[in-house]
Amino acid sequence: MKRVSLALLAAVTAVGISIPTIGHAASMDEINKKLEQIQQQEQQATQKRKEADKLKSSISQQKGQEIISMNQLLKEIDQQGAKLNELTKQVNTVTLKLKDTSQQLDDAEKRVAERDKQLKSRVQAMYMNGTVSYLDVLLSATSFSDFLDRFNMLKMIAGNDKNLLEANKKDRDVVATKKKEVETQLQEARKLYAQAEELKQQLLVKEKQKEVAIASLTSQEHEAENVSEEQEKSLVALAKQKADLYAQKQEIVRKQNEEKKRQQELANKNKGGGVVQPVNISDSGRFAWPVPSSHSISSTFGYRIDPIANVNKLHKGIDIAAPNGSTIVAADDGIVLISAWVRGYGNTVVIDHGNGVWTWYGHIRDGGLKVSEGQSVSRGQKIAEVGSTGDSTGNHCHFEVRINENPVNPMPYLK
Repeated sequence: MKRVSLALLAAVTAVGISIPTIGHAASMDEINKKLEQIQQQEQQATQKRKEADKLKSSISQQKGQEIISMNQLLKEIDQQGAKLNELTKQVNTVTLKLKDTSQQLDDAEKRVAERDKQLKSRVQAMYMNGTVSYLDVLLSATSFSDFLDRFNMLKMIAGNDKNLLEANKKDRDVVATKKKEVETQLQEARKLYAQAEELKQQLLVKEKQKEVAIASLTSQEHEAENVSEEQEKSLVALAKQKADLYAQKQEIVRKQNEEKKRQQELANKNKGGGVVQPVNISDSGRFAWPVPSSHSISSTFGYRIDPIANVNKLHKGIDIAAPNGSTIVAADDGIVLISAWVRGYGNTVVIDHGNGVWTWYGHIRDGGLKVSEGQSVSRGQKIAEVGSTGDSTGNHCHFEVRINENPVNPMPYLK
C-alpha cells in the first residue's frame, strides 16, 4: 500500500472549505442557489468519502493479512528453533559416538600391532634358526606319536597365524567402516544444522520485514483516522452553513405566513368574521427513542477502545443493537441536514432541531435512507433502517445528540 494513496483521504477534507456565504437579507432564490451549491459539494464529498472508506478498509485488511502472516512466520521460527535444538543434540550425540569409535579404532590398531609383533617374533625366530619347512619338521619325527605331536603343533601354529591375520583384517575393516559411517553421520548432521540455521536467519529477516510493513500500515491507519476527524469537522462546518440557510428559509416562510395571516385576519375583520387562532406548537421536551423495536444499548457514550481502530477515543453517541432493516425514527421535529454516506458513520441522517441541537443516526443499511436533505420531518417519523455500514462490527443504530456541533451524552435527552 503506497503512502501516496492517503492523498485521496486528505483531499476529502478540502471539500466544503469553499463554503458560500450570504447576507442576512438574502432572498429565497439566493438561499436555494447557495444550498444547491453546497449540495453539489456534498455529493462530491460523499463519493470521495466512500472511496476513502474503501481505502482505509483495504489498509486494515492488508494489515490483518500481514499480522496473520507474521503469526505464521513466528510459528515457523519457533519450529526452526526447536529443530535446531534437536539437530544440536544430534550433532553432539554423533560427535560423542565418533569419539568413542575413534577410541575403538585406536584399540583395534593396538591389537593389530600386538598380533603383528607376535608374527614378527616367530618369523624372526625362524630366520635366526634357519628356514625349516613344515615337511622337514614332520619327517624329523622319531616316532609316530612324535609325528602326531609335531603335526598338531604345526597345525596349531598355522591356525594361529591364520587367526591373527583374519583378526587383524576384521579389526581394521570393521572399525574403519564404523568410523567412516560415523563421520558421514556427523557431516550430514552438521549440514542439516547449517541449513536449518540458514533458514532460521532467512525467517528472522522476513520477520523484520513484516514488522516494518505492519508498522507502516499502522501509521497509515492512524493517518487515515486523523483525516477522518478532519473530514468530520469539515462536514459539520458544512452542515452548520446549511442549517443557517434552512433557518433563513424558515424565517422567510414564517414572515410570509405571518403576512398571509395578517392579510387573512384583516380580510376576516373587514368581513366581520372572527380572528383566526394561532396553532400551538407543542414543545416535545425529551427526544423520542430512535429505534422503537429495540432498547438494547450495545455501547454507551464516552471514551473506549475503538473496535475498528483499536485506539482509545471518544464514542460520540450510543449504539442501539437491532436486526438489519429495523425502523429508525426522528427523535423530534426538524429539518434533514444530511442524508448521505459519512466517513466512519456509513449511511447517515443528521437532523437539525433548532437552537443548535442536532441528532445523528449512523450505520444505516444500504438503501435504508428514507428522507432527503432539506426535508422537514416530524417526531416519530420513519427516517431510516438499521444496518452495519461504515466502521461497524454489527447491525445497530449509532445515535448522537450534538449541541452547537459538539457531541454530548444522549441518555439525558431520551425518554
